[in-house]
Amino acid sequence: MATTEPTLTRRQLTGAIVVGTIALSGCLGDGDTDDDDDEITVDDQPDDAAARFVTPEDGDTVSSPVEMEFEAEGVDLAPAGEAVVGEGHVHVLIDRECFETGETIPGPGEAQEEEGIYHYGDGQSEGEIELEPGEYDLCLQLADGPHRAFGETDEITITVEE
Repeated sequence: MATTEPTLTRRQLTGAIVVGTIALSGCLGDGDTDDDDDEITVDDQPDDAAARFVTPEDGDTVSSPVEMEFEAEGVDLAPAGEAVVGEGHVHVLIDRECFETGETIPGPGEAQEEEGIYHYGDGQSEGEIELEPGEYDLCLQLADGPHRAFGETDEITITVEE
């Protein structure tokens, strides 16, 4: 008795390849390597990150425009953009509460300045703000590239003289 090998038609072979390809792609995923686990969060920033006013100091009487110098501890000042561990930029908040860790601080723009939010998104360590005479509470706050608040803040009160 002779045995014959089973043969596949072209249609059967093509169908088997398509089914195998679909099954394999389901096992491998869609090729998207953007894992949520890889996203940098503010929790990834150094625990010792802090923003500090160098000038003015708490209680100073100054003239306008108010010249300010600030520094960061535990992180490098860098331009806003992508989140990078160990980098941030500063915001000066005038007569506003500091933002909570993880909250998004509004970015640059005239509307934000009218609301007392001044953005130093180029990684600057100094700047000046035009203020009318009076007493002001200032908060210096770090944010990561996408403007999420993190680190220790510095809060001072200054008087702008006439």
